[in-house]
Amino acid sequence: MTPHRLKLRFSPLLMIFLALFALVVQGCFHSSSGGGKIGVTPDADPAGYYINTGTASVDDGASGTIDINDLQAMVHGDRIMMMSTAKGLLYDGIITSITGNAFMADFTIYTDGENPMNATASGTITTASSITGTLTGAGVGSGIFSLLYDDTASNTEADLARIKDREWDGDGAIGPNYAFTIDTQGVLANTIKAGFNVPIFDFCEINGTVMPINGTSLYEVAATLTSCDVPAVNNTNYTGFAVSRTDSVMDDTLVLVLSNGAYSPNGELIVN
Repeated sequence: MTPHRLKLRFSPLLMIFLALFALVVQGCFHSSSGGGKIGVTPDADPAGYYINTGTASVDDGASGTIDINDLQAMVHGDRIMMMSTAKGLLYDGIITSITGNAFMADFTIYTDGENPMNATASGTITTASSITGTLTGAGVGSGIFSLLYDDTASNTEADLARIKDREWDGDGAIGPNYAFTIDTQGVLANTIKAGFNVPIFDFCEINGTVMPINGTSLYEVAATLTSCDVPAVNNTNYTGFAVSRTDSVMDDTLVLVLSNGAYSPNGELIVN
């Protein structure tokens, strides 16, 4: 006897279910050409140097505003350090979250190298283009800011050969006007004590290390201040970043941002 073949019968409802299941499975394994999920904005990357033409408008603490036109910044990892030499301000921050283009950060703000105060920030990062944000806090910790990415500096890798064996001098610049050299091993050695540019740092000597951060335009700086006229400023735990900038000739300006939670001896130095 010829065996009967079994016939599978699918109800219309079951067929619809199977079709929908196939579409869901296909969607789970499909990715966009960029490797991300469809419709999901990848997290922005803020790393780099932001040129000193950024702007900000912050509260002056006396019912007025401070307009800033020389805001610059360095970003590496989760640390962001924004500085205005003209206004004597340093915003030393930790980026606490980046979701798509949106970010949040916590800042410690120094005025003329001292008097730290706290603020938070939220805003937008456009990779290799800009950072804009709103500061929430009191005084100079309240306002808005906008940073502009420096393509030239950010795409030139840090190298001690570009900044070594020259005396970097803060005389006439805004910020502590000490002077120092950097050798082939990245050792930063004081040559002239700070003068009377920023009183809190009078007579300070600075020593430390300046090391290139691989794959970036930035240098990681660890520094010690000694011999300061104000004893509390003497400390071994100043950390931050540096970057060389070209204003007139190649690498003629060294931007230095440092802090230790209490003081911030930051500024710009030029080749002597």
